[in-house]
Amino acid sequence: MVNRTGTPSKSSSMKAIAKVHSEDRTLELANILGMTLEQWLVALTLKEKVSKHERWFNERSPHCLMIDCIYLIGKYTKNKNVKQTTIQKITKQMWGLSTTTRPSKWKMRFKEEIQEAFDALDTNNVGNVET
Repeated sequence: MVNRTGTPSKSSSMKAIAKVHSEDRTLELANILGMTLEQWLVALTLKEKVSKHERWFNERSPHCLMIDCIYLIGKYTKNKNVKQTTIQKITKQMWGLSTTTRPSKWKMRFKEEIQEAFDALDTNNVGNVET
């Protein structure tokens, strides 16, 4: 449903958001970005640690938090495909709604957890593993 200005109504947008969040296609997103399975697993582990932490205040939905973690891991591994504009474009194609990465909203409180993820990448030499 669209409103008088020709944009989707708030209720149809909210229904679309609920549908997006009902299916986890973040592995597919990571694959499109050229990330390895191991890099996605490190991003997933980071997302789980952050979302279960007492300092987490749900600034982002679980879906958006995972995309933020994919972004952080992609940037750390110097993946040239991982750019905010690229992620917005791909998420729009995949789900019909674009997702803007916003790790700056929460990453300062989780420096230790983020560093652990980066260390895991270095320890496992994940950046050089092909899927």
